[in-house]
Amino acid sequence: MGLINAIRFLTVLPIPLKREITERELGRSTAWFPLVGVLLGGLLLPGYFVFSLILSPLAVNAIVLVLWVLLTRGLHLDGLADTADGLGGGTNQDVKLAIMKDSRIGVFGVLAVFCSLVLKIVLLGELGGQFYSRALILIPALGRWCMVLAIFIYPSARETGMGQRFKRYCRRQEVVFASLTALVCVYFAIGLWGIALLFGLGAVTAVLSLSLTQSLGGLTGDTYGAICEIGEVLSLLGFSLLIKGSLLDLT
Repeated sequence: MGLINAIRFLTVLPIPLKREITERELGRSTAWFPLVGVLLGGLLLPGYFVFSLILSPLAVNAIVLVLWVLLTRGLHLDGLADTADGLGGGTNQDVKLAIMKDSRIGVFGVLAVFCSLVLKIVLLGELGGQFYSRALILIPALGRWCMVLAIFIYPSARETGMGQRFKRYCRRQEVVFASLTALVCVYFAIGLWGIALLFGLGAVTAVLSLSLTQSLGGLTGDTYGAICEIGEVLSLLGFSLLIKGSLLDLT
C-alpha cells in the first residue's frame, strides 16, 4: 500500500483507490520514494531507446526531460520555483514563507527552473550511450532519497501543510528502508563509486537543508521539491564527473 501511495503522489500514473489516503499513510509512503524514482527511470528508458534511433542526442535529451516532467507533473519544479521566489524576494522568514505560498511564479522561480532544465539537458549529454540507461534509472531515485533525508532530519517551517504531514509520520524505519533501497541501486549500478556518490549527495543534502532551515525556520513541501531537483542535478553532475575521470567501468 505504501508503494501505491508514493506512486500516486509522486507521479501521474492512474492508480485508482476507493478511499482517500490518510496523512499517516502519506508520511509512511516516504519509505518508497527512491523505488518510485527507479520506476520513473524505467518508464523513461523506452522513450530514450526509441528516439535515439532517429534523432540527435540533444533532441533525445530534450524529449527525455519533457517526459520526465510530464510523468511527475512538474511537482518538484514547482517547489523549486516557489522556494527560489521566497528566498530571492523575501526579507525575513514570514515574508519568504508567504511568497512561497503564492501560486504565482516570479523571476527567481523562472530562473531556477530554467537553470535546472538546462543543466539536466547538458549533463544528460555527458553520459554517453554506455552509461545513459543506468543513470536514467538512478538519478530520479537519488533525488527522491534526498527528500526523505530532509523530511526526517530537519523541522517543518509550518504547523500545517504538506511538509508537516510528511514530517509528522516519516519515522526512522522509513529513512532506513529508503536509504537501503538507494544504496542497493547505486551499488549494483556503478559499484563502490556509487556508494561514494550516495554519501557525498547525502552530505550536500544535509548542508543545503540546514541552510534552508536557517533561512525559513524549517522546511516545507516546496523546499522538499527543490531538494529533489537539486539532488537530481548534483547526481547527474557526480555521474558525469565519474565518467570523465574514467572511474566507471560498466563492461
